[in-house]
Amino acid sequence: MIDKITVPGLAPDAPVVENEKGGKQSHSPYAFHMLPVQAMFAAAEVAQYGAEKYGETFENRNFTKIPPEEHIGHCIQHLYAYLAGDKSDDHLAHAIVRALFTFETDFKRNEMPDCAHAV
Repeated sequence: MIDKITVPGLAPDAPVVENEKGGKQSHSPYAFHMLPVQAMFAAAEVAQYGAEKYGETFENRNFTKIPPEEHIGHCIQHLYAYLAGDKSDDHLAHAIVRALFTFETDFKRNEMPDCAHAV
């Protein structure tokens, strides 16, 4: 089961904006279109590989069972492997994914204090 989450700026009462053609929609405080496309595809590919390798599903995400500090360690490991010239893996894509996992697990831990111990 997915926890009920409230994403700031995406509530039904979000302000309405109108474009130059008169099209109306809710204002978005996010600029997903500014994220680097190739990096996002590379990260998604690593996430797919990890999901298959570790038997993950959307409802049972392995990364949530790992504390942020361990994700940071693996992120740094991939960055140093990249800097060392190692070509055995897409280390930058793995570092991106581990950074995302760090952010998410830290966010959840701060949102729900017992999260770090939850399995």
